Amino acid sequence: MPSSPSEQEAAPELLHPAREDLDLTEVLCAIAEPNRLRVVALLLSLPPGSAKTYPWFDLPVRKAGRTHHFRVLREAGLIAVEQHGNRATARLRSDDIEERFPGLLSAVRAGAPPHLRPNEP
Repeated sequence: MPSSPSEQEAAPELLHPAREDLDLTEVLCAIAEPNRLRVVALLLSLPPGSAKTYPWFDLPVRKAGRTHHFRVLREAGLIAVEQHGNRATARLRSDDIEERFPGLLSAVRAGAPPHLRPNEP
């Protein structure tokens, strides 16, 4: 039992796989679903290291479905999630993905539907 109010309020720490534990099959399965591909493509369109709250992605699913999609992406190692009270932000783990699977994010960027592709310079 927590001994202080601050311990009671602390959100549980989310687990993120280490870079060396990223599995290509899990990564590909995660982005095979269109809503999750949308999340990754939108994160690719942002400056590196940018984080956005879940509602920003405007997924056409209810809250429980949205939470599920972000959990799958986090457990596959594609995103890092930070809890901020009752909301969470997602950030693409681009350095880890590129180190482990060189060229994968470029392929996702090139293969994403046109409305999800970042503006090319």
